[in-house]
Amino acid sequence: MINELKMDELKDLFFYTFGIVPLQAYGAIGDGYTDNRLKIQQAIYDAIDVGAKYVYVPKGNYYYSQQLFRANEVIFVGNNTDAYIKDIEIRQFPDLWNEAQATTGAITPIGGIILTASVEIPENYLECNGQTVNTADYMALYESITENIPDEYPETFTIPTLSTGTAGIKYMIRAK
Repeated sequence: MINELKMDELKDLFFYTFGIVPLQAYGAIGDGYTDNRLKIQQAIYDAIDVGAKYVYVPKGNYYYSQQLFRANEVIFVGNNTDAYIKDIEIRQFPDLWNEAQATTGAITPIGGIILTASVEIPENYLECNGQTVNTADYMALYESITENIPDEYPETFTIPTLSTGTAGIKYMIRAK
């Protein structure tokens, strides 16, 4: 069994690996009363110094007494709508994920495969179930999974069929 200290180290490693500075690493207390200004400010400065784009805010109400400097240079993120810092927008991970996938190669490039237990297929993904799709609708995907680009494109192509053999677990391919 992993002890609590080791689990905290693993969480911090995860955050830092993806360019996220975790506010909890600074000892911020989300009780709505404790003045966290210096802790939040240091997280902002550290994020900027290491080139991170995000500061992760766990569940809680993080009070601060004076102005925060350079807060507009980072994006505050959380995975709980109960994360709050006065005058700071805290973006939620699912929203960021969908935006990132819609606008960039993000973590998964077009043609990349991910495994999910999600009931819904996220925007810009297709389930790997052998379905036939319009080439014109998914040109970048067609080009990423085809070895030779023909002079003339077919009207349709087939998404690979991949199965985990476990109900509720499926593969998805980044399509757009």
